[in-house]
Amino acid sequence: MADDNKPMQYMRYAVGEIALVVIGILIALQINNWNIQRQKDKLEKVLLEQVKQELMLMNNDIEGDMMELNLAGISHDKIETYFKENKKYADSMCFDFYCLIADEYIYPKEAAYGRIKEEGLDIIKNDSLRRGIQFIYEGLFPRISKINPFYQDIGDLFSDYYLDHFKPNTDMSLQFEFVYEKDTISYPDTYIKNGKEEKYTTGYVPLDFEALKKDTKFQMLMNKAQKYRSYKVYRYDLSHRVIASVVQKINTELGIEQDHKQ
Repeated sequence: MADDNKPMQYMRYAVGEIALVVIGILIALQINNWNIQRQKDKLEKVLLEQVKQELMLMNNDIEGDMMELNLAGISHDKIETYFKENKKYADSMCFDFYCLIADEYIYPKEAAYGRIKEEGLDIIKNDSLRRGIQFIYEGLFPRISKINPFYQDIGDLFSDYYLDHFKPNTDMSLQFEFVYEKDTISYPDTYIKNGKEEKYTTGYVPLDFEALKKDTKFQMLMNKAQKYRSYKVYRYDLSHRVIASVVQKINTELGIEQDHKQ
């Protein structure tokens, strides 16, 4: 074998076999990586579509809540005008005192975002899009959700005061209609009691409107409510605009030129 130089031949053969095995393994690994990446890309698109649907639903809720908060602001201004101009009480103001203490919150839908967090945020390759989605769910939604530490519920703020200084409106003849951006809020409404349709009205009537005008405690509560509401309207408006921007970025990422569902 030594004379025929066969050890060298066997060595070359062995090295060639090892090289082929290594190359085969590397090719298999590369194919596997391609498959994994292809699956991740597919999952990314699915999750982005799901997040988009969640955000569009939340934006619809936000638009409705903004309408209610703006309506409360209008009632707030009307009450302040009555106080400043020393006007006499009008029966329709019972609805303004009702709207004054209304508050709104969102209840975020987070199933798709939760799945993204499980997979790892980096499953979204577009850095700007990833940061935008994270900002919405972790920066904006907590500030307009029901459970938040940023400001007191407006209804809770007035609760004790209303119990001592107001009574429910019971005049069924009073009706309140307010048209806002093609939507109509109308009272009274109906409900079912013992299988029959019953009417109910809403609104709060001050026990002493003249005393209410001069009550500094009520004025302080009004000022606090205005501050809370203004902050919330700002956050709602910001959320609305950011969501619209992120949804558009998702459309671009998915190759959707125009989404007719928006």
